[in-house]
Amino acid sequence: MINQKKTNFAISGQTLIETLAALFILVMGVTAATGLAIYSFNASTSINKQIVGTGLAREGVEAVKNMRDTNWLKIGNLDIDCYNYATLASDSKCYKKWLNPSGNVGYDITAKSLRLSLDPSTNNSIWTTKSGNGNWGLDFDSNMSGGSFKGFYSIPTIATGLTDGSSGFYRQIVLTEDASDNYKHAEYRRLIVESRVWWIDKRCPKSAVWPGLGKCSVSLVTNLTNWKNYQLTQ
Repeated sequence: MINQKKTNFAISGQTLIETLAALFILVMGVTAATGLAIYSFNASTSINKQIVGTGLAREGVEAVKNMRDTNWLKIGNLDIDCYNYATLASDSKCYKKWLNPSGNVGYDITAKSLRLSLDPSTNNSIWTTKSGNGNWGLDFDSNMSGGSFKGFYSIPTIATGLTDGSSGFYRQIVLTEDASDNYKHAEYRRLIVESRVWWIDKRCPKSAVWPGLGKCSVSLVTNLTNWKNYQLTQ
């Protein structure tokens, strides 16, 4: 009986080393899980910003396309003395002032850098623009109730712009004219539209100017032509 009691006493319970080993494994598991959760959260935030940034860049490109089309509609009558490459004479129809209609009836999309925002007044147009060399910040209003264009990224005062803005996003629309030989004629110019968007993130500090393509920026480029040119002799 004495030997049996001693044997039972010797094999019961856990040693201090076993307890420490179990605690070590538990801590390592919790640490790994926490690290994975933090990484997933940061990655999700970065992806969300990438999606928003790409959307803002696409919006910029589509807005300039809309401005070009609006200019055509606002001009109305075609010019009938446009240059014709086929006949080498001014006997074609076109919209000569498609980049900047006279009389303030459309948009000025000649070569420059633009701040772009939805027009809060919505009286005459959807978009409002202002040329500038800085202040590219965007605000975001999450209030979807009441008012015009609530819940959009915008610039409250387009004339002065925003140095930073509440959203942490910046947008610059760069318009240049194609200087290649095929587009040197005044009535056959091609507009190169670059929509630049960049944002603040954990790995990307605040930048008031375009930082170039990187982890926290996106640039979309398209070409616009005055394709409503008619080279038929009238």
